[in-house]
Amino acid sequence: MIKDALTSTAAFLISLVGLIVGIAWAIDSRWEWEPILVLLISLAELLIFAFHKANREEETNKPTESQNGVAPDKIKAEASVQSDISTAEDVTVKHRDSVLDMMKLRYHILFIDDDRKFNVVKILRDTGWKHTKTIPDIKSLDIELVKRTDVFFVDINGVGKLLSLEYEGLDLALMLKQRYADKKVVIYSANKNFNSFHEAWDECDYKLEKNALPYQFQNLVEEYSIQKFIDSK
Repeated sequence: MIKDALTSTAAFLISLVGLIVGIAWAIDSRWEWEPILVLLISLAELLIFAFHKANREEETNKPTESQNGVAPDKIKAEASVQSDISTAEDVTVKHRDSVLDMMKLRYHILFIDDDRKFNVVKILRDTGWKHTKTIPDIKSLDIELVKRTDVFFVDINGVGKLLSLEYEGLDLALMLKQRYADKKVVIYSANKNFNSFHEAWDECDYKLEKNALPYQFQNLVEEYSIQKFIDSK
């Protein structure tokens, strides 16, 4: 309340008048203490007004952030990148790193694997893929975690038991692909010869050996996220 009063235009005018009156009174009274006191109070109010006005102007000129925490300059930069991109070749040649930086905050990756020592999940998180999660199994294809996932990595062994699936991860991967055709489904296993005639091997988007290099998993995530970025334009 006091701060608002001191920083208002009315307070400024009153302080200015008080300063002028204080000077005239002090001169007329041969600098007695009462006019000097009025003079000092008026001067202090003027200084306070000037200080808070400068602070307000500085705050006004600072870059603001949007509701999702992204500064306007960054939003403009992203818009510029998006306007320059129309094909996968544009991403590769011009703006690959910028697109990946954006998608790392938006792309949802889910590993369905009962092996808690599988370290690819941690590697993806450490490289900036914020929405990377792992669960040992799923009990429904309709849970929110599944619905918001962009790419599934499914171990063909040890999962699918909650849904009583005969061929475990292969059945689960096939169900996910058939239910969510627009999402990517990658299957991987330490046993590459397991049920080699299962439909999932052909229907899913990619297959990897479980001991594949982490870079191979990461490369798939990058390529799929770039494609999603282009498809959403």
